[in-house]
Order: sequence, then C-alpha cells, then structure tokens
Amino acid sequence: MKLYNDPRDKRVFVPNKAGGVSLNFGHPIAWWILILMTVLPLIIVVGVTIAVVL
Repeated sequence: MKLYNDPRDKRVFVPNKAGGVSLNFGHPIAWWILILMTVLPLIIVVGVTIAVVL
C-alpha cells in the first residue's frame, strides 16, 4: 500500500478511490495523528501488559 505524500496539498485527509479517506503524510499534522492514535496507545498497552505480567 502506497502512502499518499504530497506536501503541496493542504488537506490532511484526502479522499481515495475506495471511498474512504487517507492521511496526507506530506502534512505534519498527519504524522501527529499517526503517533497519537497508534504508536502512543501501543506503547501504553505494552507497558501495562509488562507491568501486570511482572
């Protein structure tokens, strides 16, 4: 899957052919959305899981 990356496009969410929307990774806000909605929760879940197991 190719990521949409066009820094000249000012939109953060770009419609795609399948009917949904994609993040424009040429826009800095898209990277913050990715970090705050996927990476950070994953780190929290892994941290809590390790704390419970140990």
